[in-house]
Amino acid sequence: MKKIITLATLLALSSSAFAGFQDTNAGNYITNVQTAKKQYDNTPVTLEGYFIRQIDDDEFIFRDNSGEIKVDVEDRAWFGVNVTPNDRVRIHGSVDKEFAEATTIDVYQIQKIN
Repeated sequence: MKKIITLATLLALSSSAFAGFQDTNAGNYITNVQTAKKQYDNTPVTLEGYFIRQIDDDEFIFRDNSGEIKVDVEDRAWFGVNVTPNDRVRIHGSVDKEFAEATTIDVYQIQKIN
């Protein structure tokens, strides 16, 4: 009987060790440029489209079917991926809203889509 109680206690304790908040919306941020422009600052977004031109070292114009937006790409976001304006990509980042400036996207990860 002691073994059964001990085993039940251990199972109960071990299952609570893995408990925690699990966001049911995690990863569901795929949107488009037009919608992203209307979001709040720091809202996570995932966009699919094309880099159409480079503005400077880390700023680009990104286009999808709904429009264009300036994106600021962190160096580590590239992960060794090389893209051209003809390559469809998925970018992960967040909305960046500054007072009296156009909305941009801070890009944290880029994936080439086949």
